[in-house]
Formats: sequence, C-alpha cells, structure tokens
Amino acid sequence: MRLETRDNIAKQGTEIASVRGTLQSLAESWGNDYDHVKYLQKRIADMEEKLTNVQNTLAEIEYSEQVDWTGRLNE
Repeated sequence: MRLETRDNIAKQGTEIASVRGTLQSLAESWGNDYDHVKYLQKRIADMEEKLTNVQNTLAEIEYSEQVDWTGRLNE
C-alpha cells in the first residue's frame, strides 16, 4: 500500500473515532427537556452527515489504486 493511501485511511479512522466519541457523549446526556432533545437530534444528524462523508472518502480510497489481476499496482 502506498504511503499516501495509508495516510488517508489513518485520517479517516481518526474522524470515525471522533464521531463515535461524540455519539457516545450524546447518548449519555439524553434528557427530557424539549430544547435539549432538539439539540441532540441536530448533533446526531450532523454526525450522520460526517459518517456519510467518511464512508464516501473511504470508497474513493478503496478504488483510487488500480491493481492488475496479479495484484500489482498499475501506475
């Protein structure tokens, strides 16, 4: 695997960890206050958007290096 590819994957892993941490803290702070619930719903929607972006980036990384049938990188 090329260094650039490995770096991109590592960056996406960091982003995923950030999103997971945020979702965990939101889950722990769930309450009955209407405004608080609306705030949490907004934050969760934001995190879902981030995860979608991460998934798209990972898909781009996955297909960014063309490999021939022997497994060698075509450059």
